[in-house]
Amino acid sequence: MSEVTRDKVTVWDVPLRVWHWLFGAAILTALATGLIEELYDIDIHQWAGISVVSLLVFRLTWGIWGATYARWTKYWTTPRKFLDHFLRKGELTPHTAPGIVLVLILMLGALVQSVTGLFMTDDIFFEGPLHDYADDTTFDWIYLIHHNAWRLVAVAVTVHLLAQLIYGAVLRDPTPLSMVTGQKHVALPRVSTPWIRALFSFALGIVTFALLTFLAD
Repeated sequence: MSEVTRDKVTVWDVPLRVWHWLFGAAILTALATGLIEELYDIDIHQWAGISVVSLLVFRLTWGIWGATYARWTKYWTTPRKFLDHFLRKGELTPHTAPGIVLVLILMLGALVQSVTGLFMTDDIFFEGPLHDYADDTTFDWIYLIHHNAWRLVAVAVTVHLLAQLIYGAVLRDPTPLSMVTGQKHVALPRVSTPWIRALFSFALGIVTFALLTFLAD
């Protein structure tokens, strides 16, 4: 039986923390190389987009069979719990209601943005790895989505960074260090990391990256 403790518990396991930093780097690289004129580079932008898709494959599967607190069953909330968090009436849980909502919005936005990017082309020098699989009508819709969904991603990233700044600088809360230490002070059972399954999710991400890279050449 897992031991319940009121000490700091590892909520964010090592695979999830590594994923978090790689995902953040890929998202910021994709946004910067696609939106900032001085940094615009379509090749790096494509590599970053493919990386985002591959990292999402890891995270989506890790949410199914990964460590206990990384599973999607722990990412369920309600409007009442969302409100209670800000009224300081909610109970301590692995993930806060606002945090859950933000994670889901960011991942959904990143998924839509990165997958639609696989179909992009400039009709001259660049063509995404899945461009040939969309007809003209479908491509028009995909193009429209790709050139607008980034706003959702940018807003979600901004809210996330501002929240961490408020937690750390204003509330003096250790939450911003959670993706370094992985720990949270909450009464929860200690759990272990299923490393074999982590390697399997990692392998699926690598296969996705290799396949999309092959199609992009």
